[in-house]
Amino acid sequence: MKSCHAAAAVFASLFLGLTASQAAACSCGKISQKEQFSKADLVVRGRMKLVTFGVGLPLSQGDEPPPLTRGDFEIDKVLKGKLKEKTLSIYTGAGVGDCGRLDAFLSAAFYYNDDKFAVWEFALSKAEHNGQTLYFTNICEYMKAPTPRQE
Repeated sequence: MKSCHAAAAVFASLFLGLTASQAAACSCGKISQKEQFSKADLVVRGRMKLVTFGVGLPLSQGDEPPPLTRGDFEIDKVLKGKLKEKTLSIYTGAGVGDCGRLDAFLSAAFYYNDDKFAVWEFALSKAEHNGQTLYFTNICEYMKAPTPRQE
């Protein structure tokens, strides 16, 4: 009987742990796009020219973080913040469960030459890594996918 109670306790703690981590991961889904935009430091509009999957951070030494996805983004307009560059490398997660925007990057690159589906908006977080400024985005940050124009 004691082993049954122990198994139930282990199962309950695992269940609570899994549901708590799932809830924490999805908590940003409750923030509206308007709020996400207002919290962003930098928002850019443009086209994703190229996506490279499974890259490491540039200039990194020692312990490597998990591989990322890098998108080469051609900026048409800076909607919020200041940025002089016209092309920018944007990093996001490389797989399921890491809060990345792999699906959006691939869709944006696939439609690079399309008039209706090519222009995307991404909010970017800025980080310094080995003296270099890098830009990141994830599922908790503002993003606007293109919508077909009504003709």
